Amino acid sequence: MKKLLILLAVAAVVFVGCAKDFSFDTVESKKDVIDSGVAPEDIAAWESEVDADFAKVMEALGTVEESSALAYFDAKYGTEMSKTGARYAAARAGSSGKKSGSSKYPAMTNMPFNKDGAVYISGGTDDMVGTVIDWVSPKTLPGSYYHGAVLDLDKYDPNNESVYCLETAITKGAGYETADDWRNKVNACVLNPAYSMTKSKLDSAQAYMDYYCDMNNKNMEYGFFKNTVNIFNVVTKADTYTWYCTKVVWWVYNKYGWDIDSNSSRIDWTTSGLYTIVKDYYAVRYFYSSKKKNQAIADYIATAKQNIVLAEEIVLSPYFNKVYENIRE
Repeated sequence: MKKLLILLAVAAVVFVGCAKDFSFDTVESKKDVIDSGVAPEDIAAWESEVDADFAKVMEALGTVEESSALAYFDAKYGTEMSKTGARYAAARAGSSGKKSGSSKYPAMTNMPFNKDGAVYISGGTDDMVGTVIDWVSPKTLPGSYYHGAVLDLDKYDPNNESVYCLETAITKGAGYETADDWRNKVNACVLNPAYSMTKSKLDSAQAYMDYYCDMNNKNMEYGFFKNTVNIFNVVTKADTYTWYCTKVVWWVYNKYGWDIDSNSSRIDWTTSGLYTIVKDYYAVRYFYSSKKKNQAIADYIATAKQNIVLAEEIVLSPYFNKVYENIRE
């Protein structure tokens, strides 16, 4: 069975793409079929039709056709995807033009930058990146955490906090952020390694990621899927072409010898806007079998835990101790 996992790249906030035809005058409602609970005579044809309609929804997300595509699916199948899409669109519109990482809050002057390998986690919805990833990420912990970076203390300059010293991911793929960037996040916490570390091993792991984080190295892409948004091709941890922030953090520690992806059972995936759309899709595709629907959703969650490194998973990892936290929203 195909395992579905959808996570929008930052590029999805840009309105692109050609106009699509989502005519409501000709939409043929399938709600009566779904309400009957009886399996269609040709199950393969039914699932193929649902898949084709859902593919149009995925293609439209983040474009000018998003609302129409979601409304079309709702009208045809009786779902409520538009409500979830409206939340995403409102957040995106509210942050239009803001610099990623900027916020209305004052700088966190007490945030520490004194431990090599410290992991920085941020969240909140007051910046452009936050509105996208916060929408799709589960939110179990206070802080709505979604973003991450790891400090290379050898690069940090207390007299110039605008220098690159934190390995993370940006729109080009792997990249750097500055201490100034992090002092101005909405919500943030700092995690120190819970065990003593060997500096030479950590330096080697950070140097490995330097190649990818180099701001002149653009032979890569940002996202959680290959080819931007390919929902059936989730990026694996082993992949070194497609990057997102917490995967960069994971790679540093993987090279060091620690697997910091906790896959914690405490994380509630049902709190994700993404989960709502996936749940609706499977409810329509397998309306005639709750067993198939529930299994498909379970497979989705299992795939997510296996392939994606969430900020919350790092916060809950036994390899770190929280030494600082400031939740302002």
